[in-house]
Amino acid sequence: MIYLLTLLSGVLTGLAMPGNLFSFLIWGSLIFFLKNLDNSKRTLDRFLHTFIFAFSMLFTTLWWQLPVLSKNIPDILGSYSSFMGVLGFIGEILLLSLPYLLIWLLTEIFNRKFRETSFWNKVLFYSFAYTSAEILKDFGDLAFSGGSLGYAIWDHVGLIQLASIFGYLGLTFLIVFVNSFLAFDKSKYWFYKLPIVLSVLFILNFSIERFIPIENIEKDPLKITAVQTNESQEIKYNINSWKSYVDFSDKLRQAEKTNSDLVIFSESTFMEDITKNEVYDAFKINVKDIGKDVILGFPKSEAGEYYNTAWYFDEQANLVDSYNKIGLTPFAEFLPYEFIFDNFASFKLLRFYERGSEPGVFDVNGDKLGVQICFETYFSEISNSQVKNGAEALISITNDGWFGTKTGLTQHFTQGIFRAVENRRDFVQVSNTGFTGHVDKYGRVVKAIAPFQEEITTFEINKNDGKTIYFHIKEILKLLILIAALIFAIL
Repeated sequence: MIYLLTLLSGVLTGLAMPGNLFSFLIWGSLIFFLKNLDNSKRTLDRFLHTFIFAFSMLFTTLWWQLPVLSKNIPDILGSYSSFMGVLGFIGEILLLSLPYLLIWLLTEIFNRKFRETSFWNKVLFYSFAYTSAEILKDFGDLAFSGGSLGYAIWDHVGLIQLASIFGYLGLTFLIVFVNSFLAFDKSKYWFYKLPIVLSVLFILNFSIERFIPIENIEKDPLKITAVQTNESQEIKYNINSWKSYVDFSDKLRQAEKTNSDLVIFSESTFMEDITKNEVYDAFKINVKDIGKDVILGFPKSEAGEYYNTAWYFDEQANLVDSYNKIGLTPFAEFLPYEFIFDNFASFKLLRFYERGSEPGVFDVNGDKLGVQICFETYFSEISNSQVKNGAEALISITNDGWFGTKTGLTQHFTQGIFRAVENRRDFVQVSNTGFTGHVDKYGRVVKAIAPFQEEITTFEINKNDGKTIYFHIKEILKLLILIAALIFAIL
């Protein structure tokens, strides 16, 4: 029965994640897991509780990847079977669960025999231990922050302002602290404290939100025209560059009529390097005709190697700059730890890519834009490095056409909310199927195009060159959390 309660904790936590059910579930969803973990007397029991929670939480959070891996990709590319896709999804969840075993290891130290622990000792220990596990998720070739607790409160506009000081990890700490406060209360009526705690959090969130300044458009904002094509992957992956160009040309002509400085298309606008064929000449004529700068994505082929690249052309169709993706997606874009996962090469999409070396910051007529590609928005380090290199606003281009559900699209788009608050930079995501949208520096969605529809719209982006507290203390904060977790485990 106790394992079922831990399983319930994991499922409820996953259901609190963006696009699933209700975010407020996160404020009590960990209680059963924390109680069971702390009350267990055996090492094996603590291990099982940790693993069951992590696996069920991640499975429920990332369930939308199952149809992507087992149906969408096999149907379109035919590179592996649907059964292999199911196994691949289960393997992915297993790998993503591994960092959470740090909670178990620290708990083994914390719960040693004959040790007396107080209420506050437990509350702080589990808060630091869980946050430490999320720090571990950011390391290595399998790094992926999806499923981190802080992301659940993306719609708590007041509370997420803490991310400008402590990042999304600080929000995770707050969530575990609240859950631990309720879980380890030994009083007879502890359950009745839950609505009180929720009320306090609601009032606090509302109060902070009320004092957030209204974002006024600057005298000279950067005007961006975003193009959401809603082109299916079946079409995108089965037509040549000329047919892709026809659609691109049509959308570019429509964008010409907008009042903007820059037109942005999604990742994988073309599926091959058009600079190597005759499409490039027609492309340049098209860009020059509309008289606007253009950013778009297509692969770069260079000396037999490929890069997932964002390209920037000025209004005269001159290639000004390009950015090769740094944060590649494991298995889909590169093979991590090849000596272990050599047999999983079939999970790649069209090809494997080489990793870029420099943060993508484009100088667009004097405005510095940090440009990211697809899942790079999950890595706060990339946004941080772009701000360090002068980025005044952040932009992401992505090919989310693989995701057939709003859950996957929502979880991806909401990453921009946290990157915006952490850096106090306006954030724009341009996706082929959605969400395409503009988030202000306080994490508020200013304007967005609904998913699965074709639309061209213009965003007015404010620039900012200030630095947040989180920008300055990011690395030392991680170190302090890890040290605190170890200290509370030992002392």
